[in-house]
Amino acid sequence: MNRVKTLFILNIILFFTFVGSLKALEVIRDTEIEEFTHDIVNILLADTNIDAKDINIYFIKSKQVNAFVTGGKNIFINTELIIEAQDYREYAAVIAHELAHIMGGHVFRTSEELANISSKAMPIYLLGIIGLITGASEAGFAGVMVGQAAVSDTFTYYSRTQEAAADQKAVSILCKSMIDASYLSSFLESLETIDSEKQSKSQNYRATHPLPRDRVNWIELALNSNEKCHFEIDKELEKRFNLIKAKLFGFTHSYHETKAVYNLNNNQGLYAYAVSSYLNGEHSKAIEYLEILIEKNNINPFFKEIMGEIYFTKQNYEEAIYYQRNALNNLGFENDLYMMMLGNYLLSSEKKEKIEDSVYYLRKSIQLNPTNTYSWYLLARAYAQIDDISLANYATAERYFLIGERSLSFDFALKAIKGLKENTPEWYRTYDLIEILKKEVSTNTN
Repeated sequence: MNRVKTLFILNIILFFTFVGSLKALEVIRDTEIEEFTHDIVNILLADTNIDAKDINIYFIKSKQVNAFVTGGKNIFINTELIIEAQDYREYAAVIAHELAHIMGGHVFRTSEELANISSKAMPIYLLGIIGLITGASEAGFAGVMVGQAAVSDTFTYYSRTQEAAADQKAVSILCKSMIDASYLSSFLESLETIDSEKQSKSQNYRATHPLPRDRVNWIELALNSNEKCHFEIDKELEKRFNLIKAKLFGFTHSYHETKAVYNLNNNQGLYAYAVSSYLNGEHSKAIEYLEILIEKNNINPFFKEIMGEIYFTKQNYEEAIYYQRNALNNLGFENDLYMMMLGNYLLSSEKKEKIEDSVYYLRKSIQLNPTNTYSWYLLARAYAQIDDISLANYATAERYFLIGERSLSFDFALKAIKGLKENTPEWYRTYDLIEILKKEVSTNTN
């Protein structure tokens, strides 16, 4: 590796270290959870004039049971809420409640980090990132990507009027969507039984919402006016939800807790054990459990994704690439996270032809989601490793721009423009960045 490339990569790692220390939220991304949740949102919004694609859903890794909305169409869901929901219908009911706040124009704001999360917070990828940070070439910034999981406690408390209106609207949404709305009541009632030691008074669902017993009364009134609201369970949705819960439990709870809650007699238990064993360093056991799951359902992409991640952790890049390619094929649609992970695995092999292949997948990831800052980072690395420093500088300028580091973005754009081929998309975009940032950077330096 030449000196320029070494310094370039070192600069990126130092940047991640600096920003990581400022991060206050552990926002996670996972394709399985995202797709299931968006499927639920699609069902709930089918009879409305709101496009499900306009709803932004963020998942926060937290042991506090909570969900809330911020300005615009942003819903935040804590991972523990998914785990505590006893049924997919309870989870759907909570989402319906938050959608009702959006439909009602109820605007809640948290801290500045939450308000600007799409532009400033670096995402943590719940699945995939653990593999990314434990490979030999990534170990230098492992601590950065794990980060702190302190969720801001500056929630604006929901008014009783807005909450009652949201509950009643949620019942209507659920009934029209053929989901039994009584599960909103059952979720609220279950909150009363959750061990109080698990919940911080400043951050839990009961602290940011009126008392469950009051809300149950409002819901019962709404149910009385929606007599046809008792529907059968969707067994396929329930099966998917139980697998998601098991995976989340394995990732967010200890190995001993997982063993106490799950057993190996069903797919959920195998999934939870596979994830928990993986995190506990028992890779052979994790692979064994996943092999059983894959044998039972060879087209499930999520089992193969984790298998690839484990092999990546073991630095067996060929197997990691094999399983991630299969996962991407089985997924059935293009996804920025899956493209990003495959690009990273190819990049880590350090073989020129695979690095060039990684550029293709990382560019695809960014086309699907231009705000995926980690894909921009990996793309910069890939360009640096094939000695295209101008494109590496361009990718870095884009990443800095996304996370709000305007001065650094400007500096890298100026470096990039000197070597980029004229009249290419990157050349035009770099000129746009320079023009956008020129006045802003000049103002800040005066």
